[in-house]
Amino acid sequence: MALLSSVRFFFTRQSFYWIIPTFISLILSFTNLNTVLYFGEFSPTVLTFSDLINFLLSLLWYIMIVVFHYALKLAIPENKFINDSKKNLNEARFIEKVEMRKREKDKKISSNVQRAKKPIIEQYRGPEF
Repeated sequence: MALLSSVRFFFTRQSFYWIIPTFISLILSFTNLNTVLYFGEFSPTVLTFSDLINFLLSLLWYIMIVVFHYALKLAIPENKFINDSKKNLNEARFIEKVEMRKREKDKKISSNVQRAKKPIIEQYRGPEF
């Protein structure tokens, strides 16, 4: 779990801080892999002291990774100016697309509609009073 968490956090915006924890988690996973394979092969009923120590060390390391993640989230705030700028740009582009579609639609409607005209007939003149 610690290895998967640290690899996941490695691909965030604070990836520089996760290089060493990822490396340590990789080493711990290889040491515990031997224990897991041993249990899968022989299925002993009694745990040895070294197996428990490795398990507890891995559990504590996982807790440290979770705490480190939340500490980094608090210590390194988001750059809100850049995020707000991106959101505003995307919103402006969306509104521009909607307005362009509306203009094109209005243009098509106005070109298709024939306006009513007063008929002019040269031969017929109305009654003159």
